[in-house]
Amino acid sequence: MRLVIVTILSVLFSLSSLAQEIDFGDYSALYSISLTELSPGMNLNFGTVADNEGLVSIDINDAKIYAIEGVKYLDIIVDITADQFLLLDGNLSYASDPTRRIELTMAAAYANMGIQDPSQAIIFNVFGTTASAQFPIKYRGNAPPGPPPTPVYQGYDPTVFNETAYLYIYASINLPGGIVAGSYTGNINVSISYD
Repeated sequence: MRLVIVTILSVLFSLSSLAQEIDFGDYSALYSISLTELSPGMNLNFGTVADNEGLVSIDINDAKIYAIEGVKYLDIIVDITADQFLLLDGNLSYASDPTRRIELTMAAAYANMGIQDPSQAIIFNVFGTTASAQFPIKYRGNAPPGPPPTPVYQGYDPTVFNETAYLYIYASINLPGGIVAGSYTGNINVSISYD
């Protein structure tokens, strides 16, 4: 018996911010942030797997990759939430049926040293089905955060301060025996905002 497993990623943008000393989120109209798929249309796909196969993983080298473009000296917060289970045909009524759901273990990492390289990635702490990390768009080592936002003036172009960080989302499943054959799907949501 063969199963086809696909995890669907969806992206949510949150331009709200959390208050600290300076609320850079108030400047979101001046300082944009974007999340772009580097492999559009490609979802996490476990392929065809067999019932009772055990642990099947998609590692960081085969991850879904996003480019996050924003102001290099500002910190961002990335929140990721995944469905607990992949469900047969994505049918929510199967959430309590252990023969028609497969538990998903989500993983995530980011690289902010200027190049898309999984070997430079820093792994998120994942708690259950959620992961969150705060980091600068551009790695600054042990240096403190950058200066406050530049005031707007004629000819000012905030994009000259932009850099790109990379987000990697990957996962694993554990296939016990007795799973009904079919296509299983779930969702992973990503939210980003300036800190």
